Amino acid sequence: MSGCHASPPSRPPAAGGWKKLELAILEDYDKDEDLREVARDFALFQSLGIHTWRGSFGWDDYEPSPGRYDFAWLDRFAALADSSGIRLRPYLGYTPEWAAEGRRTDGSVWNDPPARLDDWSRFVTALATAMKRHRNVASYEIYNEENVRAWWDGSAAEYDSVLVTASRAIRAADPRAQVVLGGMVWPDPDWVETACGVDAGAFDAVPFHAYPETWTPDSIRVENYLGTAYRDLLAAVDSCGSKPVWINETGFATVAGKSETDQAAWWARALATFAAAPRVSLIGIYEIKDLRPDHPAIGGAANYHLGLTRVDRTPKQAFRTVAYMGRFFAAESIRVEDAAVVVRAAGDRAHLQTHLFRRPDGRRLLVIWTYGQAASVDVRIPGGFTAARWVTLNGDEKPMEATRNGWLRHVALRRDRPVMVALDP
Repeated sequence: MSGCHASPPSRPPAAGGWKKLELAILEDYDKDEDLREVARDFALFQSLGIHTWRGSFGWDDYEPSPGRYDFAWLDRFAALADSSGIRLRPYLGYTPEWAAEGRRTDGSVWNDPPARLDDWSRFVTALATAMKRHRNVASYEIYNEENVRAWWDGSAAEYDSVLVTASRAIRAADPRAQVVLGGMVWPDPDWVETACGVDAGAFDAVPFHAYPETWTPDSIRVENYLGTAYRDLLAAVDSCGSKPVWINETGFATVAGKSETDQAAWWARALATFAAAPRVSLIGIYEIKDLRPDHPAIGGAANYHLGLTRVDRTPKQAFRTVAYMGRFFAAESIRVEDAAVVVRAAGDRAHLQTHLFRRPDGRRLLVIWTYGQAASVDVRIPGGFTAARWVTLNGDEKPMEATRNGWLRHVALRRDRPVMVALDP
């Protein structure tokens, strides 16, 4: 689910230098899931050119009763991921009944704070120690969406105690692993300031989630999601040691009249917008495949249709869109060159969005669209190019003829349908 922070749409400022951009996919697996099925998902990761997994390591799964740890399946899962070339970035959560405060009258305790921090510390220590030998376990995120009551039935102070306790346990057991603040439902500067005030060294990255146009009012769109709240978040992060910022969960559901082409176009817009945002160094895709109708989920019908593939793993159009952009962003680093692009347009210019990315090999990708009226624009690319090709939402490249002296001529834009152009140096 996502926050509702509206502000006037604006182009994020261009980054001055190069940055590494990591793409990840979130796909939760219950303990004892058939690893043959997991391997099929990992094969899809590889097809996308994405080599990072995010998902839950549930406390309730791996310590079902006090002091009885069960990491056998998890050990095999991590080994499978390693053999598939996949880095693991799990989040820890889901409090077991025996360890929970038990605050709800309905008996639901999975999002409760632990009743005793010592129990939590012992579990985190045992888990990090057991997984230390798997070098592909890169980080541990502490709980998930904790800044809303639906996912954390406690106070900010209680969360901070859980965060600091886990951080100390992880750093003692596996100093190589990063510790990550739980992914917030929206960019929440107040939550970050509170955590920083307790222990700024307890965590190494600040993540939040972004579901504009699925779980937001109509006024909240991709183009304005990173508005005032995001700028305030960056200020809060800077006061905490200038940590990297991750959008580690984002997606768009093919439900309520939204087509698979709408989803593909959304992903082109979202990846371009979020990749261009200052300080964002990881984007987490939710998720690889739609949920089975009989799978329990929080969040209503939309949660069942967020996949890049259908339940049977047949690709939606967005799979091909993300695969193309994922392979482009898989470079050693990228540079955002938005500020250097010149766009000539008659009429409505306020709704134009333009992002230009460069790889170290000189290849560039232009993503341009309007969320207003249809328009025809001319675009000048700084430094010129030797060849230009249209890139469809299916990830196909087609020759582009209308170019001259570094200009792309007569680029036709339709509302919310990005045009992508691959440019050779």
